[in-house]
Amino acid sequence: MQKKSLGVNRRELILGGAVASAFLVSGVVAKTKNSLLGSPKGNRVVVVGGGYGGVTAAKYIRKENPDAEVILVEKNQLFVSCPLSNHFLVGLIDYGSLCFPYNKLHTKYGVKVINDFVVDIDIPKRRVYLSDGYIEYDYLVLSPGIEYDFENYPFYKETAWFYPGAFKPGSEHLYLRRLLEEFEGESIVITVPKMPYRCPPAPYERAALILSYIKENGLKAHMYFIDENEYPPILREGFMKAYNDFYKGMATYLTGVKIKDIDVGSRKIITSKGEVKFDFGSIIPPMKAPEFLREIGLTYGKEKWVKVDPMTFESKVQNVFVIGDSCESYLPKSGYAANSQAKVVAKIVASRIRGKNYEGRLIQHGICYAMVNLKSAIMVEVEYKYDVKTREVQKILREDNTWKVSTAKRYYEWARGLWRDMFL
Repeated sequence: MQKKSLGVNRRELILGGAVASAFLVSGVVAKTKNSLLGSPKGNRVVVVGGGYGGVTAAKYIRKENPDAEVILVEKNQLFVSCPLSNHFLVGLIDYGSLCFPYNKLHTKYGVKVINDFVVDIDIPKRRVYLSDGYIEYDYLVLSPGIEYDFENYPFYKETAWFYPGAFKPGSEHLYLRRLLEEFEGESIVITVPKMPYRCPPAPYERAALILSYIKENGLKAHMYFIDENEYPPILREGFMKAYNDFYKGMATYLTGVKIKDIDVGSRKIITSKGEVKFDFGSIIPPMKAPEFLREIGLTYGKEKWVKVDPMTFESKVQNVFVIGDSCESYLPKSGYAANSQAKVVAKIVASRIRGKNYEGRLIQHGICYAMVNLKSAIMVEVEYKYDVKTREVQKILREDNTWKVSTAKRYYEWARGLWRDMFL
């Protein structure tokens, strides 16, 4: 059977390459003494990072307080979504569906968008340094996402060039899709780091979709799914039933396995339970908050994530908030969670600009979907209630582990709803 072409074109490769560079340039561009916007007048909010959290924060701070001066700093020209990127890998959607321009934030909501690199952040002086100068702020919202932890796991660094984890939006997904399209070998590997990492169900969904792609194309291939966790942290029943019902004999699921080393040349993974050889794979490294957050003093020692107030998402520094995947929170690291956190921060910042305290009750609601094959999906809905007095979180979880075509259709609408909420 001839394999269906996924059709990655030259335009997509160029577009993906444009959004794959590092978040912050440290020590490359000297800090300048040039003030780009002059001194703030008490209501300037600078948002760093144009992902789910940053875009939502910038938009909703302006909506909550139209007099606020809101500046979004993001190096890329386009927003590219990680949610639904697994769909792109197997050809269910095109790359353009994941991309949105930032200009509507300015034309519709008055957010000033600056496409530039962040060189440094001086918290005592309340300055964000860019390549051409600095911007002073009254409030700072940091939403830079994740970074692969090559420092503590150096053997992943070389691997990332050849078998990308594809947990950052952009060229990693484009390259992984091309590798999948060109794959003619026999052995596939997908690895899952120990929690926490970005989007808990994503590796399991990716495995299911790639297995479904292999099955549909009649390829003779076997997947080794190497999981450092003992079982899927979410939607466990649905994933395991799908693997047994749809992909029995096609995959070997290795649980509680620690990766000790990776030999890229011989395509061999050395684990705590033996060696696994492979021809193609998506090797997902452990993750942490971007290193620059340590450089500016928001993480210490072995801390991987920024500690924040669970009620406000404020860091140890007053009026400096960290949201999304970079912060240590009871919420999962996901686009939906970042969007939800950003709306809380928007209300808090808007209240402080008006000289008031935000007294709203924190109730966070989350919905997450995952495909189990090319047509069906499962889902989970969760509600978090935070008790200010006891500092405890009540978690109400509702899972639907029965795969359905209708759930897959709701999955697409869920994503479109998020994108409309952010950009329209």
